[in-house]
Amino acid sequence: MRAYAADPTPTRPGPLTYQASTWYLLAQAGSQARHLWSGVLAQLHVSPSQFKVLRALSESGPLGQHQLADLIAVDPRNAVPLIDSLAERGLLAREVDPADRRRRVLTLTARGQKIATDLASIGAEIENDFLSPLSTAEQQSLRRMLLSLLRA
Repeated sequence: MRAYAADPTPTRPGPLTYQASTWYLLAQAGSQARHLWSGVLAQLHVSPSQFKVLRALSESGPLGQHQLADLIAVDPRNAVPLIDSLAERGLLAREVDPADRRRRVLTLTARGQKIATDLASIGAEIENDFLSPLSTAEQQSLRRMLLSLLRA
């Protein structure tokens, strides 16, 4: 049997073709961004869906449950457990709409507003750090391109 000598300096191939493909690069960037963002949400004990509720109410002000569900693109039936979980934590309040007593209006409590503000601030910091290798013009271009892809 022939003996093969181990190559003392193994060479590693260069980047593989798929590693330069757009789909792969988008997936990798998204994975890194998701990892950073998940850490922040975990620290504040907020799920991604709860984040959407908190930020939507923070930006828009009081909303009805159906309006909120439409705004964050969630089925109204799936919005109820989200709303319940945030209400149980004292982050949002449900009040009877004076114009229609059958309707509930959702508002953030002071604690809910604080968390929503913290999420916005921390999110901006993470985004700035993550995108710091790009110039301001490149960041704006990336945002426009991503929006175009997602709207298509």
